[in-house]
Amino acid sequence: MISACRGQVLITGSGFLPHRSVTIRITYIDDDIVDYLTYTSDGDGGLSAPLPETAITETGHIAVTDHRPDPAGDGGLLWSNTVIVTSSGM
Repeated sequence: MISACRGQVLITGSGFLPHRSVTIRITYIDDDIVDYLTYTSDGDGGLSAPLPETAITETGHIAVTDHRPDPAGDGGLLWSNTVIVTSSGM
């Protein structure tokens, strides 16, 4: 789940591998730019990741991975569903 309020963007989720590095990918289609941010899942495989205020300055496509392999996935990884977020919210 991704929530946006007053410029703050919080990404939460579950089902990740416990205590693992989790990468958040933010793609800006219009500018052909991709940013990656790294967080760590908790012991239950949950994620609560507040993004920096500067992370979403325009429309961003956000997806998350805990680096499990998926031969059919982008870069050979299993990614979450992509959520589109704008600088004014969702």
